[in-house]
Formats: sequence, C-alpha cells, structure tokens
Amino acid sequence: MNYELFDHPEKKIFLVDMRNEKSQIFSEITEKSLRKSIDQKKKIAIIVNKKSYATWIICQKCGTIPQCDNCSVPIAFHKLDSQEFIGLCHICKKQYNQPSNCPDCQSTQLQHYGIGIEKVSELLQKDYKIKPLMIESETVNSLKKIKNIEESFNQNLIFVGTSLLNHPFAKYFFDLVIYLNADLGLNIPDFSSQENNFQFLYEWLSKHSSRHFIVQTSKPDNPSIRFACKLNPDWFFETENIFRKEHNYPPYHEICLLLYKNEIEEKLFSQVNKLYQELLYLKEKSDNPTIEITATPPLIYKIFGKYRYSIIIKGKNIRSFVDEAFIKLQINKRHFKVDRNAKHMI
Repeated sequence: MNYELFDHPEKKIFLVDMRNEKSQIFSEITEKSLRKSIDQKKKIAIIVNKKSYATWIICQKCGTIPQCDNCSVPIAFHKLDSQEFIGLCHICKKQYNQPSNCPDCQSTQLQHYGIGIEKVSELLQKDYKIKPLMIESETVNSLKKIKNIEESFNQNLIFVGTSLLNHPFAKYFFDLVIYLNADLGLNIPDFSSQENNFQFLYEWLSKHSSRHFIVQTSKPDNPSIRFACKLNPDWFFETENIFRKEHNYPPYHEICLLLYKNEIEEKLFSQVNKLYQELLYLKEKSDNPTIEITATPPLIYKIFGKYRYSIIIKGKNIRSFVDEAFIKLQINKRHFKVDRNAKHMI
C-alpha cells in the first residue's frame, strides 16, 4: 500500500506516498474516501494551496515557461466559464492571453502544468458529479462574501480552497480533510521552509475537530510532514534545531538582510556591488570571524517592474558589526530595505 496510518485518539491521519500513484491529483485511497463520503453526504475539505487552473504553461519542445513582464514569476492560467483560458500574474495582477506558440521556439507544443483549485473543482464535477465551493482570496475578500459562504455552509458538501480554508472557516467541522501536495512549501529555497511547512500542516491536523485526514506528498519521510502527521512538534523542532545549528542558521547565528530595488538593472548591480565590497573591507577589520557576507538575488528577482538584489550578513553576535556598517557606510541613506533580525533569506 502507498499510505501509512497514524491513529491518534479521535483522529486518523493517512500519509500517502504519491510517487507510485497512477493519478497525481487523487491517490487511490483518496478516491475511495471521496466517493464514500459523498455517498454519505459528509462534509469534505480539499486543500490545494494554489489558485488558478494551472500553475504555468511549459513548452514541451524547449522547456520555456512564459513569465510576467513586470515580475519574474510564471504566468498562472485561469479557466473562464466560457472554457477559455486567461493568464494572470498573481503578484501584479497583469492579465495575458493564452499563447498559441512558444515565445522562444514558436512551437505549438504547450502544456498546462501544476494543480490549482480550478482544476480540482473541474475534476470533481466531471468524475464525481458534484460542484464544490471554491475558497480563495477573491471569494473571501469581504465580510459580505464570508458571511454568504457561512450562511450556505450546510448547502455544500465539498470545499476546495487554499490556506484560506483555515481562516475564517476553522470553526466548521469537516468529516474528511484532504491535503494535495503537502510538500509544496518545501520548494521554497530557504532555511525556514521546513518550519513553515510544518506549522501549516500541524495547525490543521492538531487544532481542527475533523477526525479523518489524508495527507498526499511525494516526500513522506520529510520531518515537516512526518512529524506533523505524528502530531509531535517536539520531535520536529529537535530535528530542525540540529539542521539549523549545523548550517549556522537562527537562532544559533543571526541574519541581517539588506534588499535593494531599482528599475534599471545596471544601476542595481552597481549599487549592490559597491556596498558589498565596502562590507567585505569592513569585515576584514572586524574581530568577529563568524561573519559571512553574500550577495544574491531573492527568490523573485523582479516585482512590479523593479529588479531586486540582497546582501546577507550572517554570523554570531553581528549587531556591533551591523551598527558600525550603518554608521561608516551610511546604509540608511542608500535606499536599502533593512531587516536586522531576518527570519528568512529570500
């Protein structure tokens, strides 16, 4: 079998390994549980944590993924009632028509990729003959909309949504809660990704009154997922602290993040490199051997038409070094956004 059962008092949590499943949306045990729950008119919550129909479009010939002109993120695609697709940047909200050809190689071999709540909703209507209620930012962006959903709660069997299903609907009871892509948060290249992923899963699994949970993942042995399913935060943080100590991350080392933005890429490089070199020179004069200074682009290189670059200062007890840098290098006058006690590096 492709799943493992964690049987807690009043809770059953099924951890499903998706690597050998035929379908990458619903596992075999998920399909069986869905059909049984629908037949019995039970309440079901499906957490996708991705808006849209498809996360992006990819060219099968050259691998190009069209990105937003203003933001260096893939264009997500939504399916309209007319069955047409429209592209949308989820940062700046710029809209795009669905391309018929690859912008790089002109191939017509374009394919939707990724799972969003719209695709899951379509699958439920097609294969299970039931229309779910979708919960995402556009459907709960006002008190009136939230109230309307709450008033119609008993009229709907299946709710498909992002993390917003957790708030403000945490007070409602679901007979079955299904997590698709429980490892999605682990794709963020940052030391805090495992803790954030754990906290998201653990909050649902531990605090909600639901009795049956299905957690689908391609990484069933990852501590953030496994210990969340075990409902054991102590074991997770013991493992997490070992990782952070070995790699010099908070709370064992401190991080100061300096972020610079500019619409002109050449000016961005010039300003960041100048400060970076000055910080390296200052580091040579420092008596703190633990200090590390790196310059790197953030996870999203461009947002709202502005390019971004970061300088990361990491080490033990770096406050005195940072204070000295602010005074001697006049960082506060150089238009850098500063996070003196950063909890992430992206």
